[in-house]
Amino acid sequence: MCTALTACSTSEPKPGPERGGLPPDYVSEFWVEREVMVRTLDRMLTENDPEEVAENITGSRDRLFDTRILQKAEDGYTVELDKDEWRTEEVTSLAKIDDALIDAMEFNEVTWCGETVSGEEFVDAYMDEFRDALDSQEEYTASIDDYVDCGDGRP
Repeated sequence: MCTALTACSTSEPKPGPERGGLPPDYVSEFWVEREVMVRTLDRMLTENDPEEVAENITGSRDRLFDTRILQKAEDGYTVELDKDEWRTEEVTSLAKIDDALIDAMEFNEVTWCGETVSGEEFVDAYMDEFRDALDSQEEYTASIDDYVDCGDGRP
């Protein structure tokens, strides 16, 4: 019976269950929003008072420290942009990291691109413009870097 089933199988790879049946190049909205928040937080620490930025994150600040996304440095704080260096095992899901980043955006401001706005407004404006607009993580990363540097985010 095993031979009969093997003979009928196709050699084309199918999307794996680890991606929920999604194509391997799929970029989730959650990934994009997380990337905008992390890169915005990184810039906030450079442009604003780093102690105040870290203090404003309030109750979820420890989650960012525990996962090593936010780190205390000699001259203030740094954000780890390399997700392979994050200790995600310290939280039950990426949603917990997203919640902490949302707190950071909600209680801190973007002061370096003209009119001062909350980090939340800054991230929402990017998401409104670029949700499902690009095809790869690389394209989004370049777009986000440009946007955080006060560009229009267009590749």
